[in-house]
Amino acid sequence: MTSREKQYGRPSFFERLSIFFQLLRLPTILVWTFIFKWNGRTRKRSVLDTYIRFSFNNFNIRQIQYLSGTTRGNYNAWCHKLGKQEPHVEAIGENANLLWLGERRLEKVILCFHGGAFTVPAVEGHMKYLTHIRTRLGERGVNVSVALLEYTLIPVAAFPTQLKQGVTAIKHLLSLGVEPQNIQLVGESAGANLILQVLAHILHPLDNENVPPLSLPSPLKGACLISPWVDLSDIHGTLKSGDSTDILTTNSIRYLGAEVLKSVPKEYLGYVEANSAKDDWWKGADTLVDRVLITAGREECLNDEIIRFKSVFETFHSQVLLQEHQGVHSDPVMAMGIGESGGGAPDMIIDWFRAGF
Repeated sequence: MTSREKQYGRPSFFERLSIFFQLLRLPTILVWTFIFKWNGRTRKRSVLDTYIRFSFNNFNIRQIQYLSGTTRGNYNAWCHKLGKQEPHVEAIGENANLLWLGERRLEKVILCFHGGAFTVPAVEGHMKYLTHIRTRLGERGVNVSVALLEYTLIPVAAFPTQLKQGVTAIKHLLSLGVEPQNIQLVGESAGANLILQVLAHILHPLDNENVPPLSLPSPLKGACLISPWVDLSDIHGTLKSGDSTDILTTNSIRYLGAEVLKSVPKEYLGYVEANSAKDDWWKGADTLVDRVLITAGREECLNDEIIRFKSVFETFHSQVLLQEHQGVHSDPVMAMGIGESGGGAPDMIIDWFRAGF
């Protein structure tokens, strides 16, 4: 790998040229979607889905990063756009930071690990959906603080760097005096994958990889896994079931998964690809977190694998709820991110958080 290929969002000249020519095609595709291909959704949502699918089908990681900015830059832009919130960045070690959305209080905290295949930053939609959750909970009398973990992305760093940073985030909150019962985790796609990595590390410590140990004095209150990325390599050949409807095609999932897995030794595969773990991998999970919510979209490629994961995980945890909805990958996040959150999975997620606090 060249020095440029190890840097974030640095496409070559020809890759930038490719971006230009691909983007020339995009307006026609989006207009066609706007007029003819609603797929039972609003025009706004259909256009968003089409744009995401187009991007992952036509651009490589360097190109997507080039177009997407950085987590910090997107966070600062979001705060500036609101006009009433100064960026609150809290360094926690391991080159990671907590980005607070709204007031930083330590009574009740939702800690978010964002998705994006460990390659794509948190974008404005993440800030919007997390702010929506915080606001809706406040309207129901539950005042929470929301922290977004800014972790290092591939190719700058690979496994187990993100695991170290996830563990460090939880340890940091505990060191500030936040009780485990007042911490709920949320993550979509790779963010949910990272939550599972952290739980796996507590059960099976990766001491020889210099990942800091994490000992919980009591279970965390909850973990919300939205479209968890539990299959990175199409283990059972089930991904094609959602190829025609999902925002991520089988080829996209395989490509992104290969980029993640190439740095993972075979003996550590279960940490990163939950559906490759041995049968008793999650024994003891009920001592780590009180309750787990898993969501899956019937139109997403990962639907069957998410259901498969749930059936295994619930063997070792009695408080697991699966919410299967009509939607694509990370559907509730995108719905809340564009303000389309009435009913369905988004409201169910908010109700679930409220019950935990």
